[in-house]
Amino acid sequence: MSKLSYGWSMSRRSLPRSRAESITALYDAHAGEVYRYVYRRCQDDQLSQDITQEAFLTALHSKLDPSSVTAGWLLTVARNRLFDLLRREERYEDKLRLIMGGARTVHAVDVVEKLRIDDALAQLPLDYRLVLTLHYIDGYSVPALAEHIGRSHKSVEGVITRARRALREVLDDEGGDSDV
Repeated sequence: MSKLSYGWSMSRRSLPRSRAESITALYDAHAGEVYRYVYRRCQDDQLSQDITQEAFLTALHSKLDPSSVTAGWLLTVARNRLFDLLRREERYEDKLRLIMGGARTVHAVDVVEKLRIDDALAQLPLDYRLVLTLHYIDGYSVPALAEHIGRSHKSVEGVITRARRALREVLDDEGGDSDV
């Protein structure tokens, strides 16, 4: 039995040797990347480990050849699992709120919204992602941003405007409200 990081163990006897080696190589190559991807989105170590494990178990149980499984495929599986868990948590909190009559916990909703925005940002061109992230997340002012990326003040304002519009369109296409 080989013990891999994050507490995932796999019996090599249950798989043909070449498939077992392929899955192990896949895990060794991408486990850290999948874990970090999930952790950045939920900030929960145990949940990130569990979802990382589930992504590789999905690859193990799929009919796909392990050599054809890419990091992108694993990240998509992990992201979808995280979305499912967060949606389930949100529905549970809504039911509790109805039963208890208390205020809604905002944390799960905030995480789901952040994931939606992260996914929408990923669909934008690199220069749009860059200016939106630097301006709205990192807090760069327009003049500081212009200096940082080597463009004029007016040019940066134009890129920010177009980037916000593009982000809003992607979010609207996904369905839902955006405050961008």
